[in-house]
Amino acid sequence: MAIAPIPAVPAVPALPSQTAAGATAASGGDAFSSLLSNAVNALQSTQSAAASAEAQTAAGQGNLADTMIAASKASLDTQITTDVLNRAISSFTSIMDMTF
Repeated sequence: MAIAPIPAVPAVPALPSQTAAGATAASGGDAFSSLLSNAVNALQSTQSAAASAEAQTAAGQGNLADTMIAASKASLDTQITTDVLNRAISSFTSIMDMTF
């Protein structure tokens, strides 16, 4: 059984340029929000697939190698998401601590 290649990371969509600063910030916030939402949904999907594979293997119906790969993938995705979240919070805190 061959291991499937890792899918390519999708390109981040370009934000539309608008003349009003408030409109640009609003659409940028919406794009960032949807990007984060999609990332969390993908993480949840990966974790659900790993849990399903674990249940099938525990019942004697699944392949142990596939289960270990799914569990490792879910673990790695969780670690990456946690690190990105921690960096985002750190960046936000740094920006909020700035004095002008």
